[in-house]
Amino acid sequence: MSAPTSPADDEGEGGAFAGELDIDPETGLPIDPRTGEPFDPEELAAMQEQLREAQEQLVSVPAAEIVQNHMMGLFELAALHLRRDPPDLAEARLPIDALGLLVDNLADQLPAGDTLQGALQQIRLAYVEIHKRQTAAE
Repeated sequence: MSAPTSPADDEGEGGAFAGELDIDPETGLPIDPRTGEPFDPEELAAMQEQLREAQEQLVSVPAAEIVQNHMMGLFELAALHLRRDPPDLAEARLPIDALGLLVDNLADQLPAGDTLQGALQQIRLAYVEIHKRQTAAE
């Protein structure tokens, strides 16, 4: 069997759940990991329909918007760590660095590229200021 080339190629008869859950040999239905019992066919169909609807909704949004939202999520994650008492610089560093990589490589392709560059500068400045305060207090 060859590897799937897209998520749709991996769905098969069991939908998106088939590759992720054990299959009950008697019913051929995926086993609910919460109960250890096969899923109710109606519940399974409802979950698959919800997944399809969520996927349709996701692909209806331009990819640039989704990427920008995730980038702002990195900004927010870093800011949360910097606002802790005491600020957690070690945990803030990774989302700041990840945001920097994305901004440096993608800002010119995104409608909010300038905004994201400004957000990156702001969070980097906050990090440096907090680092200076922590170093001075030691």
